[in-house]
Amino acid sequence: MSNIYVRNWRDFQPKIAHLSAVHWGGLRDIERDSEDERDCLRRLGGFARHALQGRKTSDHHKHENLEQVYYILSGSGEVLFEGERHPVEAGDAVYLPSGIHHQMFNDDSDEWLEHHVISQRVESNGGKFHIGHWRQAPPVGDGAGAIHWRQLCPEQEEGDRAVLRGMAFIDHEAIQPLSASAPRREADLELAYYVLEGRGVLESGEAEYALTEGDMIHLPPGTSYRIRNDTEDWITSLIMAA
Repeated sequence: MSNIYVRNWRDFQPKIAHLSAVHWGGLRDIERDSEDERDCLRRLGGFARHALQGRKTSDHHKHENLEQVYYILSGSGEVLFEGERHPVEAGDAVYLPSGIHHQMFNDDSDEWLEHHVISQRVESNGGKFHIGHWRQAPPVGDGAGAIHWRQLCPEQEEGDRAVLRGMAFIDHEAIQPLSASAPRREADLELAYYVLEGRGVLESGEAEYALTEGDMIHLPPGTSYRIRNDTEDWITSLIMAA
């Protein structure tokens, strides 16, 4: 029996979080007193979709021993960090170090600002604030039909994208029309995919899972899989790993 889990964010009831944001719970860590099937993550801390309507801001807050990445899905706005407002737009990955106040602003627009809040436990506070768009990262092919851009990587590596203290990487990936990724298996990493655009099929052994925009996919360590694109449009995804 497969441990792969696929569910769309639209299937869940939203609530209000951080003062003004509409919040849809995504995949979450397993350390909960809950029978919710979304509580499946063993290494990743979790992620949730937030939507901040035009002319609104979130609250000014911080998280102890928790690094976060705001991945901007649509719209544009600003992130406040250490007293300075930094512009953000769709495709940006914003690294927010643990234990430092931050805030999201959408007060100069009438459009919605949508983003994922990706969280991971770390042993201590601190880190390096960073904003990077996926187009700023070098594209790397997988030898088949997929291209990925590594937006954030561990702080032990070199370069301004090396900021992660708990997570292994955050990638933006695209699979070309009428093609497929190379077969994959991450023996030591837990993966969570989020489909940004398009439709595809995830193959794992004899099983197939239909994918569409907004789907969240959990792949436990050691899962063998590939993603197939049978359409004439690109399929793009956000990949989180720990």
